[in-house]
Amino acid sequence: MSISIMQGVLNIPGAQDKIRAKGIEKPGFLDNYTLIDVETTGLSPYHNRITEMGALKVRHGEVIATFSELVKFPDSNKVPAFLTKLNGIDEEAIESKGMPVDQAIKEYRQFIGSDMIVGYNVNFDLNFVYDLTEKYHLPVLSNDYVDVLRLARSFYNQETHNRLIDCMQRMGIAESQEHRGLDDCLDTKKVYDNLRENFTQTHMLRAHESVKSLDLTNEWPDIVKQTTVFRSPFKNKNIVLTGDMVLDTTELENAIKNLGGFVQEHVDDYTNYVFMGDGDFFRTDLVELNRAKALKKKGQKISTWSEKFFLSVLDDWARS
Repeated sequence: MSISIMQGVLNIPGAQDKIRAKGIEKPGFLDNYTLIDVETTGLSPYHNRITEMGALKVRHGEVIATFSELVKFPDSNKVPAFLTKLNGIDEEAIESKGMPVDQAIKEYRQFIGSDMIVGYNVNFDLNFVYDLTEKYHLPVLSNDYVDVLRLARSFYNQETHNRLIDCMQRMGIAESQEHRGLDDCLDTKKVYDNLRENFTQTHMLRAHESVKSLDLTNEWPDIVKQTTVFRSPFKNKNIVLTGDMVLDTTELENAIKNLGGFVQEHVDDYTNYVFMGDGDFFRTDLVELNRAKALKKKGQKISTWSEKFFLSVLDDWARS
């Protein structure tokens, strides 16, 4: 078994079923595609919900169809107040105007079809949509995609921030962002079209080179570490491994070290994460897990992650 990244896709023989089988990122400018954007109640597809789905169907560079629906769930449709203030979506609007989630995700998946997908920081949207398609037994969302954020970073490579609103302001498109599904789709297309007009071969080469291809288990040269670990979620984090994990422990330790983390033998006051097997959380015989739980009760900020959740975070980093 070897943990590697090829063209932005995490590869883990023997554990590939633990991560989403999404498509491959292919930086470029398309004439035919579906552009997507979803609004959510938070950042985690495991704990948060989609509140709105937006999409554009583009053919020969022109919008030929749109999709825009609030999404209603059967249990709860509460929206954090700060998000309602940001985009105007609240529980009342969802309850009165929202499409039931099972119908909404079915129609959204049909709208996307087999198109390549375009979006801004689109891996975020893909995670939410992928999980809903899986939940409702719809065709796997394995479409290849273009991330406009990567193109923007390549074009504005001297800038610290390259959010959608940053690009819109630089390009004179708008001074504010609506944070609504369809509106953000239309704004993303404007940014995408503007980049298309101004991109050079140098920009494109830079974009392609930034898509990760790495062996995570072998020691990296210092120059690779300096350029690669910058956005690593494990940089300067102390991590303890315990329980029955599918991954080879030695390879996993090497991967964590390459990503700027530190592997500890025992949980202590400086531990940030404990990684364990997917079925281990409720075990009472894991000393390190028990220590972590005790420290959490005392107020220490220590996270206990299943192997599947850890690999999901690693996959997101691989695609970033």
